[in-house]
Amino acid sequence: MGFKQVHDLIGGRAAWTALGLPTEGEIGDRHRISHHVAKGGVLLGAIDPAAGSLPPETPVERVMVPAPGTIRPEMRIEEVVEQLRSDGLDHVFVTAVNGVLEGLVVTDELHV
Repeated sequence: MGFKQVHDLIGGRAAWTALGLPTEGEIGDRHRISHHVAKGGVLLGAIDPAAGSLPPETPVERVMVPAPGTIRPEMRIEEVVEQLRSDGLDHVFVTAVNGVLEGLVVTDELHV
């Protein structure tokens, strides 16, 4: 039929955007939180902010918060800001469905 690029949307559009594949239309890629973070490794945990006052020889497992809360990269910026305000948080990690860390979002750095 002349198509050069064809994709099978197994899981639908939600799965497509959750994998970080390009989108367009009313929301489009530029309105997704994934465009406001840098990609990284796999998120295993986060260090509790109180750890800064502990001795440097403190084992990391004593100050690590395992499986911290995350959001998905396909979320709209407005949704992220609303969720963070509702949860009383000033930041959140962004991870893909496969656990790959996309980055950290800080509320004050978002321009809605």
